[in-house]
Amino acid sequence: MPSSKGDRQRVVETFVALAPIFLVIAAGVLIKRWLAAGDNFWSAAERLTYFVLFPALLIARLATNEISGDNIVPTMAALVAPALLLSAALPLFKPYLRMNDTDFATFLMASIRFNTYTGLAASVALYGQAGLAVFGILLAVYIPTVNVISCLALGRWASPAATTWRFMARAIATNPLVLACVIGILLNVSGLGLPNFVDATFDIMGEAALGLGLLCIGASLRWQSLVESRWPIAAAASAKLIILPLLAGLATWILGVEGLERQVVILFAALPASPSAYVLARQMSGNAGMMAGVITGTTVLAMVTIPLALAVLA
Repeated sequence: MPSSKGDRQRVVETFVALAPIFLVIAAGVLIKRWLAAGDNFWSAAERLTYFVLFPALLIARLATNEISGDNIVPTMAALVAPALLLSAALPLFKPYLRMNDTDFATFLMASIRFNTYTGLAASVALYGQAGLAVFGILLAVYIPTVNVISCLALGRWASPAATTWRFMARAIATNPLVLACVIGILLNVSGLGLPNFVDATFDIMGEAALGLGLLCIGASLRWQSLVESRWPIAAAASAKLIILPLLAGLATWILGVEGLERQVVILFAALPASPSAYVLARQMSGNAGMMAGVITGTTVLAMVTIPLALAVLA
């Protein structure tokens, strides 16, 4: 816990800055319950956000914001190394975790996957467009990392026949957020940028992306899943919200990553679990019910753990 008055003040300030994000998520819960109960609307809204609105936001910001390459490699390493280390270490503890193979594969995947929508909104709320640019660059390297690890874990313990290198390569190569990050970075480093009218158009779409994406998170939460597989859910939440941020903080210290980059790395590591992980678990014979519980639990707990992680580690 923060021990000084300054640390406590940082926790409060961070919580206040992030509060609108979680209030919009809560609004998604209420809208799903009272105004738009059908899954068809939310499925279409999530596809629109994932395939169109968020890619437009990322392209616009990465194409036009200044990107400094001086510290980008250590910053990427400070984010990726903890995920690799945690993924390598967790199997060593499998005999002591009281989980069957399917639950363990789901647990490992839940421990490293992150909620992109929350991260994009939080990076803007806390650090503005500069934070969003750093977050976008990290997306380009972290999304492939967690997808490969997730598929390997599910293939090893849950559905060996379903995992092939072609499947993983296709999942990464067709990910719209990865493609958007690559396009934005290439436009930036090439000096081409975006025409003003395209930039303005993407800005409008980006503003829609943040709100709609957060509403979709609220609509996707499954409260009844919290009572199922309570121990694996608690273990995954602890790994995702406590252990991974601690490892990221240690990595930034070892690699000398400071300032905005350090803060964004800690934020990235402290994000709640990803709703897309539920889909992947269902597709590859993981425990989808458990994953739904992890997503719901970590989303609620992140209201407290993200401000604490940033105050203590960043």
